[in-house]
Amino acid sequence: MTTALGVSVDENDNGVTPLVHRMIIGSFFQNKGVVDGLKVTGRSDLKYAVAAGVAVCSRAASDGKMLAYWPGGTTEEAVNAGDPSNPRVDVIWIRANNKPEYVSDADNQVHVGVTQGVASANPVKPVIPADATEICCMRMPAGATSTSAASMIWTVPYALPYGSTLGVVAENWDRRNFSWTADKGVIVREQRVTFTLPTDRLLRFTYKCNFSAQNANKDSVSEWAMQFYVDGVPLDHSATNMVSHNTSWTTHETSYISAVAAGTHTAEIGGWLGYGSKPNFHYNDATGDQNAVWTGRRFLIVDVGAAV
Repeated sequence: MTTALGVSVDENDNGVTPLVHRMIIGSFFQNKGVVDGLKVTGRSDLKYAVAAGVAVCSRAASDGKMLAYWPGGTTEEAVNAGDPSNPRVDVIWIRANNKPEYVSDADNQVHVGVTQGVASANPVKPVIPADATEICCMRMPAGATSTSAASMIWTVPYALPYGSTLGVVAENWDRRNFSWTADKGVIVREQRVTFTLPTDRLLRFTYKCNFSAQNANKDSVSEWAMQFYVDGVPLDHSATNMVSHNTSWTTHETSYISAVAAGTHTAEIGGWLGYGSKPNFHYNDATGDQNAVWTGRRFLIVDVGAAV
């Protein structure tokens, strides 16, 4: 049996245990990550400065989650100076020690540290301690003598309250007028984006474009089709075909919802001429008048919630 949070301890000292409290905190968040603050900046030495803030920390799902406040300061460890030839990625993290529940912990304090990456022409993120929560990644350039030369890469891994969404995950808006050149049936993959998901998510893929048929004949028809790709694989039955005429610069829009696993992904569209004349795509930067319907080609990915 357990005691609910907010209920007094009884005469036998039965009440909310730390583990129960952590499990209750965990029910509010879908993942561990930054809640507020904790901005990382470089310094004139080889430590990183971390501003005050709060993060969700966790050792494992069975241990629940903790809310850790950091008052501001520096990483406990210093990193090495930059490699003479190649950059590297350093990961700054926060963790909440929990002694005496975990006897191997030195104390019950919040700690901020850094895991130094391996220098490479194409550096990758190093693995941080399992009980740590990533705050951000910093790219240390070759030859750097202090962390002031480092810059943040990728996005801050924020904690998501249950029921919340990430909003716009990625966008590629092709704002130009141009003529399609690929032959009938040739799939052209383009407008690639990269994004990172903290948990398994449901994403809405949307595509909006405006085009007309290239041939001058008023009866000319252009059928152009497209489909969505994630990590190089087409999403099942995400394809749609769109039809415009020479005399009608028509705006088309389609959307598709798919579950995508946690992690870093690429997405793109593949377009092809299905029938008739090749298309001319149209864009106008006007806002608020009739010319604003010429949208070019806009590829947008929006998070709609957790995939369960």
